[in-house]
Amino acid sequence: MNKRSKAFVSCAVALGMSLCFGCAGGCGTNDSDKDVYKNVNKSLLYGIDEPLTEGYSIELQTAETSQVTGFSLEKTVYLVSALGASSMRFRIPDEFINEPDNYDEEEYKYLKKAASSLKNAGVTNLLGQACVIPKYSDFRITTAGHTAPRPSEEGYLSYMLAVEEMWEAIAKLFPEITKWEVGNEYNSNTFFHPNGYKSVSGSLSEGSGGFTDDEKVKVVTDYMYYASKGIKKGNPNAKCVMPGLAPINGSMAAVEYFLADVYDYIKSGNAPEGEVKSSNPNDYFDYLCWHPYSNKADETWLEENNKIYQVAIDNGDEGKPVIFSEFGFTDGGNDEKQEVQCEYLELAFDYMKNSMPYLETCMEFRLYQCAYAEVWGGIGEVYFGAFAEPYNGKGFTPRLKALTIQKIYGGKGDLNKYE
Repeated sequence: MNKRSKAFVSCAVALGMSLCFGCAGGCGTNDSDKDVYKNVNKSLLYGIDEPLTEGYSIELQTAETSQVTGFSLEKTVYLVSALGASSMRFRIPDEFINEPDNYDEEEYKYLKKAASSLKNAGVTNLLGQACVIPKYSDFRITTAGHTAPRPSEEGYLSYMLAVEEMWEAIAKLFPEITKWEVGNEYNSNTFFHPNGYKSVSGSLSEGSGGFTDDEKVKVVTDYMYYASKGIKKGNPNAKCVMPGLAPINGSMAAVEYFLADVYDYIKSGNAPEGEVKSSNPNDYFDYLCWHPYSNKADETWLEENNKIYQVAIDNGDEGKPVIFSEFGFTDGGNDEKQEVQCEYLELAFDYMKNSMPYLETCMEFRLYQCAYAEVWGGIGEVYFGAFAEPYNGKGFTPRLKALTIQKIYGGKGDLNKYE
């Protein structure tokens, strides 16, 4: 039976499981079930994703810069707290660190201040996230996304050992962060690919010259192993979070298939690259992570996510927590569409709270609208935000989406404070 056939068998099993996951109270209806998911902390469910240094520029001589008009760390911290979020995806910019002992000290001070400010405001669960690519290898940022050698290329193992060193350094620099998402959407060639890859603009399609399916599974799995090893050397209390897996061409099934293949490789006895092998998934990731983007939230959406988690159950990982490090809807600036999507948000978070016992945290993407995002992501990328950018004399204005998120999260702050 080939891998894709296995995935379809898993789908069939998971469809039955979704009846359990989809019940009003989730699967935790008896003591034994509750024990399975005892490590899932639902108090950390409500989160926000907003880059704090997106567009950082050395030329501007400041770390506090963003693609968002009028960005301010102080205002951002307040608004995240006002919404009622207890969690935030804490992104480390690509250019922050180039070698284990070579990082931007000015930006480091800013990031430390940001982490402290968020925690003081009650946003205590910070999910550190970075795309760490060793500069001193021949494989680094070249096109859209990040590069790695193919497994057959000379220097592949050296690259992975360098990944371990880099993540050890990151974990040491930020001991206050105890969960690290090691990359972003690395199951997509758009974000993680060999040198020479040509992407399709604004798409998570496979482009040309990317990793084959087998190469992609191996490279990402090996990367997780060495990143996890480095993180735990740098901070024994820290956990490794799988790089948020993305739907490919809008298909959540792509996440399911990829995860199944990752487990197959881990259990093959051939993983990771190098002399030491491990068939224990805990040596690769402590948290599962994916981005459940969809056009709507309904029972089908719930079933799709439960099918993905069924892969973990089938591989002995039931009870391992899940993080959605990105999730949200773009309304394209259409108020009627935004109203409908707010209903989807309420339903989705109801599912997350009551029918996904495995889910610990969801990071709502994103805090702000960002007109500049059209440059790299198209018009749809602009309208994920809960707050409109300053315009025509107005400051950050809460959209209906912000009011809905605050209602779901139980926040009490003044969302109009900076309008």
